[in-house]
Amino acid sequence: MSQPRTPRIAVVGAGPSGISAAYHLRERAHITLYEKEDRLGGHANTVEVEDEGRVLGLDTAFIVFNRLAYPTMTPVFDELGVEMVDHPGGFNFFDLDSGLEYGTKELDLPEEEVTARYAATPEFLPVWREVRRFHTEGRRDFLRGRAEVPMREYLDAGGYSAEFRHSYLILLCSAVWSVPAEQIWEMPAATVIAFFMGHDEGGLGGSRVDWRTVGGGSISYVRKAIAAIGPEIRAGEPVTAVEQGADHATVVTASGRERYDHVVLAAHADQSLALLGNPTDHQRTVLSTVRYNASDVALSTDTSVISGDRARWESWNYGKVELDGAPRTYVVYYLNKLHDFTSRTDYFITLDYPRALDADKVIARFRYTHPILDGAVRALQKDIYRVNENTRVKLAGSYFHSPKLGVDQIGSHEAAWASGKQAALRLLAELDG
Repeated sequence: MSQPRTPRIAVVGAGPSGISAAYHLRERAHITLYEKEDRLGGHANTVEVEDEGRVLGLDTAFIVFNRLAYPTMTPVFDELGVEMVDHPGGFNFFDLDSGLEYGTKELDLPEEEVTARYAATPEFLPVWREVRRFHTEGRRDFLRGRAEVPMREYLDAGGYSAEFRHSYLILLCSAVWSVPAEQIWEMPAATVIAFFMGHDEGGLGGSRVDWRTVGGGSISYVRKAIAAIGPEIRAGEPVTAVEQGADHATVVTASGRERYDHVVLAAHADQSLALLGNPTDHQRTVLSTVRYNASDVALSTDTSVISGDRARWESWNYGKVELDGAPRTYVVYYLNKLHDFTSRTDYFITLDYPRALDADKVIARFRYTHPILDGAVRALQKDIYRVNENTRVKLAGSYFHSPKLGVDQIGSHEAAWASGKQAALRLLAELDG
């Protein structure tokens, strides 16, 4: 009796959603993994540098995670034996013009102590009070369904000050979703509040969350996953088109056309729409709704990007500076603390730094794009996973939500991993059907 033929499946895009899809299909299919870049991993992008006779893995995009907020990804890390290093969290806000600084420690203080400590900067106490109010009222409003409006509308209705918005909320949201301030105001308030509910009022710098980093950098998990999958790898080979037929799908590159039983298109939504030659109506609706923002990221050793008070440096640092008559905000990841190593050299990741960096201290630059999570994208989530029903091309990406966490958990590494897994499970169900 002949054995059934092993399906041939192409995964287009070797970021977290593509790797997840391939991992969950690995035992049932021959997998070809296409990636336009020469490296695999997408936002799991580690720069390995030599530092005093050792190699440091410095992450430039995806860095921290925890089991509660990453329930699809962390079990795979366990299966792969990925080293998960404890990380204490912590954030610091600094204003390069006024000298104001506050962070994790101050948010945990009682009001009378904050009042005494910041007597010389009375503008801080109202912000501190609004932070407390926002997290108390936000949780209540989220649970009652009263936060499903744009962030600006929610803050206006609550009477939140400009100082709270620009000295707290913008800074933390910029770090999480890598979008500029004007787009944060259009995000659903429920999406923002849900993130803080799952990650502490310090956001990615929350001190009451069991944060972890990947030992050796996130490239370590990518290498282990690829070894477990054992795919045919087509790195540095951009896909120019994907076509879906009734009983097959075709991937087109500069090398020619190749036929597969199925394709998982694990790229950004706008890229997927450009590649997919004959999308279904549902696919077209989903892919055309999602917009993207690009951010400039630099890995450097330039200490001018951060506060002058070294004792206040935290893993997550949020800077504010006036430039051309307007306040500009940016994010600084202090990698020595994030990755928990000691070195005579300080390493930083800056996100959209508004000033010029010392060119001699720049190690690498990247341009990352992230989905803009507006009301239209949130509205898609109620039935977004139905987009993959009975199609030869399955979609995956961080513009999907994590089903285990709900429709407001969009745009993260967990969302990408969950979408890849769901695409694989749908495909397997159809193969078995």
